[in-house]
Amino acid sequence: MSSFSGFIVSYFINSIWEVALIAAAGWLVSRLLKKVGPQEEHLVWVSTLGLAILAPALPLFRWLLAFVHLPYAAGGRTSIAFVAAQGAVLNQRGIYVLPAVLVGALLSLYFGALIFFAVRLAWSLRSTAGLLRVARPLLLTEEQEEIWLDCKRAFGLDTARILCSSRISGPVTLGLRAPVLLVPDSFVADCAPQDLLAALAHECAHMKRRDFQKNLFYEVASLLLAFHPVSWILKIQIAQTREMICDEMATEGLIDSRRYTESLLRLATMVAVGPRVSTSHAIGIFDANILEKRIMMMNLKKPRVSSALKYGLVIPATVFLLSVALGGAALAVVIEPPSSMQAADQAQPYGQVYKIGKDVIAPKLVSSVEPQFPESERGKKDKFEGRCLVGFVVDSSGAVHDVHVKRSLRPDFDAKAVEAVEQYHFKPAMRAGEPVAVALNVEVDFKRF
Repeated sequence: MSSFSGFIVSYFINSIWEVALIAAAGWLVSRLLKKVGPQEEHLVWVSTLGLAILAPALPLFRWLLAFVHLPYAAGGRTSIAFVAAQGAVLNQRGIYVLPAVLVGALLSLYFGALIFFAVRLAWSLRSTAGLLRVARPLLLTEEQEEIWLDCKRAFGLDTARILCSSRISGPVTLGLRAPVLLVPDSFVADCAPQDLLAALAHECAHMKRRDFQKNLFYEVASLLLAFHPVSWILKIQIAQTREMICDEMATEGLIDSRRYTESLLRLATMVAVGPRVSTSHAIGIFDANILEKRIMMMNLKKPRVSSALKYGLVIPATVFLLSVALGGAALAVVIEPPSSMQAADQAQPYGQVYKIGKDVIAPKLVSSVEPQFPESERGKKDKFEGRCLVGFVVDSSGAVHDVHVKRSLRPDFDAKAVEAVEQYHFKPAMRAGEPVAVALNVEVDFKRF
C-alpha cells in the first residue's frame, strides 16, 4: 500500500464521522444566526461544507502523536541524544495499519463512488451545456424589454443575455463566462408584467452573485464526499439559503415583498405544469423546493440587528465551528502503509522490527562510548558544533544492527558517529513480556569549546 492509498483510506474513514460532527455544529451555528439574516446563514452552510471537505484531510494533528520520550541510562556525559524513531507513529493511539485486503476493499468502494458521482456530474453538465446550444433569441415587447433592462441596470449586469428554450419549465441562470438567463418559450408571453419582474429580478440576483459558478465549484469540490448523505444535506441547505438571499435582493428596490410573494405563487403554478430536463447546475427560481418557507420569510417582520450584535454573534459562532472541525481532525485515525524500510527489516535475521509506541516498551541503553572527532579535526582549537542523525535496529538481545546515517554532518564525522553507535548495547525492547527488535534514531552531537 502506497502513502497515497493510506491517505485516501484515512480520508474515507475519517469523513464518515467527521462530516456528521461538523454538520451538527453547522446546524447549531445556523440556528444561532437565523435571526441575523439568510446571508449569514448561507455563509455558515458554505463554511460547514468547506470544513467537512478539508477536515478529514488535515495532516497536522497526527504528527503531534509522534513525539515519543525514550528512556535510557548511561554513565557520565554523552553526546548522543535519542529521538523518536521514524515511523513510530504507527503504533500510537489512533494510528493503524490495515490488512491489504481491507485497504483494497475500502479503496474500491471509495473510488467506485467517486467515479459514479463524477460521471453523473459530467453528464449533468453536458445536459446543461446542451441547453445553451439549442437556446434561441427571445423577442420581447417594448414593456418586457424595459423590465429586462431595469433588472440589468439594478444589478449591474451589462453583458447578461436572455434566451428561450422549449426544454425547461421555468427561468434558469447559467453560463460560466457571460451570464445567460434562459426562459421557456411561452413564459414571457404568459406572464403578467409584475410576475415577469419578480422572475427576472430573482434570476438577476443569481447572476449578480455568480451562483452558477459557485454551485459548480461546490459540486466539484464536494466530489470527495459525494458518497456521504450528510454532504447532500449540506448542499440542500446551501441551495435553500441561496434562494432566500436572492429573494431579499429582488425586493430591495425593484418590487415590494407583498407583490413579490404573490408573483411567486403564480409563477410556481406555471412552472409546475411545464416540461423538465436535467439542469442540476442551472440555477432556477424554484430549485430549492421551499416555496412555503420563502413566502413565510418574506412576510415576516425582520428585526433590525445592529452591526455590534451581528459581529458579536458571528465571531463566536465561527470560532465554535472551527473548534469542532479542528477537534475532530485531532481525533482522526490515520492509516499508514508499512514502509519499504519496515518490509526490509522484517526479512532480516533478527525477525520483525517493531516501532516504539502503544504496546512496545523502549529499550534502555546499557553501555556506550563517546564519539571521537575525525583525525583531521584533532588538535584544532577553534569552536565547532554539529550533529548528524543515525538510524539503527536494536535486536531482541540488545545488540545493534544496520547502523546508517539518516542526516549527514560530513562524511568523516558520519563515519565516527556510526563507529560509536555500533558499540552500543541495550536492554532490549519488550512487547507483551517478550523481547523484540525495534528501530531507533539517535542524534550524535560533536562539540569543541
